[in-house]
Amino acid sequence: MDLNPATGIRRQAAYFPDRIAVVYEEQKMDYRAFVETVEAMAKALLAQGTQRGDRVAYLGLNSSTFLVTMMASWWVGAVFEPLNFRLAPREVEGLLERSTPAILVVEPGHQAIVEAIGQSLPGEPTVVLVDNDGLTPLRSELGSQWVSLSSFLAVGETTEACEPLPAGDEDLAVLMFTSGTTGKPKGVCISFGNLWWNSVNVDSLVDTRRGDVNLAVAPLFHIGALNALTIRSLVRGGTTVVRRAFDPRQALRDIEEFGVSQAFLVPAQLSAMQQTEDFPVRDISSLRALICAGAPVPPVLLRQYQAKGVFVQQAWGLTETSPFATYLPAELTHQKAGSCGIPMPYTQVRIVDPVTFVEVTEPGARGEMWVKGPNVTSGYWNDPEATVQAFHKGWFRTGDIGYKDESGYFYIVDRLKDMIITGGENVYPAEVERALMEFPGVLDVAVVGVEDAQWGESVVAVMSCRDGEVPAIEDVRAFAGDYLARYKLPKKLVLVGSVPRNGAGKLDKQSIRQLAVDGK
Repeated sequence: MDLNPATGIRRQAAYFPDRIAVVYEEQKMDYRAFVETVEAMAKALLAQGTQRGDRVAYLGLNSSTFLVTMMASWWVGAVFEPLNFRLAPREVEGLLERSTPAILVVEPGHQAIVEAIGQSLPGEPTVVLVDNDGLTPLRSELGSQWVSLSSFLAVGETTEACEPLPAGDEDLAVLMFTSGTTGKPKGVCISFGNLWWNSVNVDSLVDTRRGDVNLAVAPLFHIGALNALTIRSLVRGGTTVVRRAFDPRQALRDIEEFGVSQAFLVPAQLSAMQQTEDFPVRDISSLRALICAGAPVPPVLLRQYQAKGVFVQQAWGLTETSPFATYLPAELTHQKAGSCGIPMPYTQVRIVDPVTFVEVTEPGARGEMWVKGPNVTSGYWNDPEATVQAFHKGWFRTGDIGYKDESGYFYIVDRLKDMIITGGENVYPAEVERALMEFPGVLDVAVVGVEDAQWGESVVAVMSCRDGEVPAIEDVRAFAGDYLARYKLPKKLVLVGSVPRNGAGKLDKQSIRQLAVDGK
């Protein structure tokens, strides 16, 4: 069975050529034009000698060129490698050393990052600079190491047309490096089968429909933004509205203007949208499938969106699960508030003692979340040691701590690595963060543990608040005391303009710990 999404979009172009595939800022591309552009890029890749299994890397923001490069890579049997556009030059260099791509496509805004690495890039890829996108204009002359995308495409014009290469279940589709906020990034190997089975899981539980309008504003280098809905939307003939970056007011306008019916967002984005003056007046009731993941959604935020006729649907997963392992159906958003849901239909989830590896079956008892299924990665790129450590008898060890209730619904407590031990008691930061998000005036909050001579570790809250509001630690503790045991309450409060998050919207715990230590 051919699982190649490039085959899927080609089918849409054959039967529904005039349907809009991509809205990129103010530019619209129907499926005929989209597939013609993808095929032109595929021919250029072939002219350059790109072969099955070669990596094609992309460094830049969300764009139609990002989607075209991805589909063209799959068209010729290559592996697409989206790079985190927030990385520093040496971090990018490290990823290139490990993945050795044959082609590196770069936006002008990231030209300086690549040039800072030097003339000789790891693997000596052909470096292509996007020069045909008016939203990211050239900033300087091209050096000898660069090939403009226009000239790259021109070389491919003489190459004969070809059909997308069939892709099987185990063929590698995406090489996606983890964020690395707690250590060295790992290259997750995501197969076409992983992508396809995630789409089957989503189609089975989420009310997404053929022809839906999908909003892509979360960074597409992240598996949630890319494969939760966007790839599937293109394959099914939907319209994807792509914005280069997230703007909360623009997102609300897009939902209303385009009648957006499905979107993947992280809690920080939902919160930012709710805080704008546009939120009360915009009609966002078209959002039938709003999936939120990356962190638990505060109950107060769920209520605010429900008042607008939108049920936030929470899901849980990782890059390694492509991305979803569990999902909470829309009708249970408030009945099971705080739950990340039930296992996806073709995915198994269990709670396991991380020390003894014995399954935990008692409701409410906490343990590590383990996942098994065809949407789970086979391992890490050229890292057999990390692969062995991550799996046990076919089960993937997620590193997330959670529990099941009496009805079998799962709840995420926190990352195993982030657990705080204070005075011999275990404190899970996510639990404290959920309570503190209810505090009046709070915009965002993160909780970490810092070394404490008396308690081993002490709980510290790093918080951002609305302008002019400067809460005292005593007030925060008094408020949170209604929700939490005293040993879980923060002993220190650090106020910041914004709480550091990475490109995937997750809390950047390394930076946050430094803020907690510095106290500023």
